[in-house]
Amino acid sequence: MDPKPDRAALPHGIPKHLVRIRAGANGTRPFLNGAALDNGRPDPAINGANGSNGHAEHDAGEVLTLDGTAVNIALFAWEWARLLAGTGWIAADRTVVVEELRGWTIRLIEALRHEPFDASAGTELGHTLVGMGFAGPDALGRTTSLIIRRFLGHGDEALQLKVAEVVSSISSGFVRAVRDKTLAEQDAIRSSALLALERARAHQREAELLDPVTGLLNRKGFTAALTELLASSPPGVLGVCLLTLGGFEPLYRGFGPAVGDELLKTVAERLSARFGGRDELIGRVGREEFIVAAIGVQSLGPGQPSVAERVSAAQDAVRAPITLGERAMVLSPSVGVVSRPTDVADPETVLRDVGLAGSWARDRGTGSIALFEVERATKQVAGLTLAAELPGAIGSGRLLAHYQPIVGLRSGRVELVEALARWEHEQHGLLEPDAFIPLAQRAGLIQELGRSVLERACRQALTWSQTPGRGPVVSVNLDPQQITEQATVGHVVATLDQLGLPPHRLQLEITEDAALGNPQAQAVIRDLAHVGVGLALDDFGTGRAHLARLAELPGLGVHTLKLAGEFLAAERPTSSSANQPPPARRAGRLFGSGRHQQPAPGGGRRDVLASTIALAHRLGMQVTVEGVQSAEDEALVASLGADHAQGSFYSVPLPPAEASDYLSRW
Repeated sequence: MDPKPDRAALPHGIPKHLVRIRAGANGTRPFLNGAALDNGRPDPAINGANGSNGHAEHDAGEVLTLDGTAVNIALFAWEWARLLAGTGWIAADRTVVVEELRGWTIRLIEALRHEPFDASAGTELGHTLVGMGFAGPDALGRTTSLIIRRFLGHGDEALQLKVAEVVSSISSGFVRAVRDKTLAEQDAIRSSALLALERARAHQREAELLDPVTGLLNRKGFTAALTELLASSPPGVLGVCLLTLGGFEPLYRGFGPAVGDELLKTVAERLSARFGGRDELIGRVGREEFIVAAIGVQSLGPGQPSVAERVSAAQDAVRAPITLGERAMVLSPSVGVVSRPTDVADPETVLRDVGLAGSWARDRGTGSIALFEVERATKQVAGLTLAAELPGAIGSGRLLAHYQPIVGLRSGRVELVEALARWEHEQHGLLEPDAFIPLAQRAGLIQELGRSVLERACRQALTWSQTPGRGPVVSVNLDPQQITEQATVGHVVATLDQLGLPPHRLQLEITEDAALGNPQAQAVIRDLAHVGVGLALDDFGTGRAHLARLAELPGLGVHTLKLAGEFLAAERPTSSSANQPPPARRAGRLFGSGRHQQPAPGGGRRDVLASTIALAHRLGMQVTVEGVQSAEDEALVASLGADHAQGSFYSVPLPPAEASDYLSRW
């Protein structure tokens, strides 16, 4: 009688009528047999196909025995594939998967039958499952469960131990493969991330070299490109021009950023069309600044443009009207130009120099051209260096005050001294105001500088006020910027209070343009007058005010008029005596009205001088005439009724100690 099949051994979904019973020769228990199935139907792709993994000799419908149990290879592989379905994603066709599992079914059975037993096939199977894409824990669990269910329950104890060892080796290989796969994936992710990062950095580096609006090289990119161009070019002449778009800023503010960007793009397109050669570079290096560089041969041949012609071409490209919508807009570029041999051209230096030339062109006016000049640049750079050193000089006490006497023409005494700022520079020696006052104005340091000079002068005035004769009044200049700041009043009051100096011992000198043309300054002047300090209008005749406006001064509290030395310059005789250098000091000389020499023959300027002095007196003001260089000058101003005189005829400005000595001898 044929043995009955074990119903528990039937795979789920396999109909009973597809199972053919085979009895073993020695009464072995039959197991599943037949063609490979797919969803309960024969799979023609597998039926009759050969096994893999070196087991092509096994037919698709072949049954192998394991400890007396018949195992249908195709059906076992089909059941295994069905269990693995859904536990992982693989790109291979299901037919390929089933065929791969057929081969492994054969290898497992052969490993279990072989003596001596070797469980390494299980380790390799664990790796293979992960490699096929079944790397989840469900794939391992279903595989080991199937092997245990089909092989473990029908054998003797030795077979059960082998099955258990195979299952263990499958798990071990699977775990190691998953770990290796995870590490490999992590390495791949890390490599991909590093590659993406490097690409992002490369893109960022490229973006850092370009202007985002026009797409041209920015300053950094232009410098790098110019370095490469100089390194790869034969000896020649480098010409660089910096174009500043005159008229751009009003258009940008008036029509908005969108229109401004379109203007910039149009300029960039025009320059690119004109300067697109292999030896030419274009960039945008500022809000309204474009730069063009070109290398030419040292000796121009026929048809080769000169630097001047290229500059003209750049201006023409920008100057043509730009039409945006219904608007036609015109830009007028000013151009700074640098030209030098390529073998001595350093990109950073060239850009610095063309920037200086560009600033000179802008200062000249819209549409101007300025060539770089070494001497002028040296002076400008020196000025910038001084400006950087000025705050330290103020804070360290190297900013001094020298004092020039102002003589009363009736008393013959030094009644006032003017405090004049000096900078005791470590390298350049003693610097006069013209060398650093403009720098302080541009750097916003004039208030700090003015306070420093005022405090020094007030301390010196206090020292002189305590000597016999009470000493002179000290006169201090206020910069126009100081006169417009209400804080100046507070500082003057605080300085006087801190030192205990009476207000009448201090005179403040202001300029005519500030006093007569600025309501804010006039309010500050009135407040200073209420403090009780003297106020003088300095250098009258050099500004834009006229005689009719002198009447406003007493109402502001200004009671002294200082006439500029230009009034005397036109009256000075041309004799040899007038050209002799004035004495350095005139200490001990008494100046009475009867001791003055007769004035030289007058001219038109003398009439203006006389009229101004007379008008000031009628307004209740005293008059000081500056620029007195000779006895003839002194005689003239005294004869015209001036109250005080100042100039090198009496003394040049002196340091405090020398000024004290000078005063002691009067």
